[in-house]
Amino acid sequence: MKHRLVALAALAAVSLTGGCGLIESAVNGTPAPAQTTPAKAKPTPAGTEPTADSGFGSVKDSGDIPDVCRLLSKQEVTSLTGRTITQIDEDGAEPGDATRFCQWQQESGQLAVFLSRTTASDFDVMIAEATPVDGVGEDAFLLSGHLYVLYGTVQLDIYSRGGSDEQNLAEAKKVAKVLLPRV
Repeated sequence: MKHRLVALAALAAVSLTGGCGLIESAVNGTPAPAQTTPAKAKPTPAGTEPTADSGFGSVKDSGDIPDVCRLLSKQEVTSLTGRTITQIDEDGAEPGDATRFCQWQQESGQLAVFLSRTTASDFDVMIAEATPVDGVGEDAFLLSGHLYVLYGTVQLDIYSRGGSDEQNLAEAKKVAKVLLPRV
């Protein structure tokens, strides 16, 4: 049953990012057009800036998952990815929701971060195509362009798009290393 929940969670994460253009890219050999903002998401008004501190302390092992858009400033996202932000899509979630996300739409790319609760045993359920990734978090793997990182009972799913696969992974690892102490 737990294996099915993990697979369902991974499918939901990929679905939330519109498949990240993987299907269209594979079929046409071209990047997919930008996805529309989910109905529940709300863009950050111009001139407002997320703070880089959740204000809640670590939720590594318990507590509400923080608002991801508040964990990284606009300047940090631009510095970590090298791409200018054109829009920020927030999840509109309430405190206590099990999964939180933020997407930074960028010129010629995107950064999406999902945080959710998990267990080590659920995280260890590797899908056949997953590639282990060293040097970040307690455990990490790459699947379909997403970097999944385990931190206590929190799973980080980081998707960076805009460069080569190697560049995207390097950016995702940099983002993870900045986020881990803030989660």
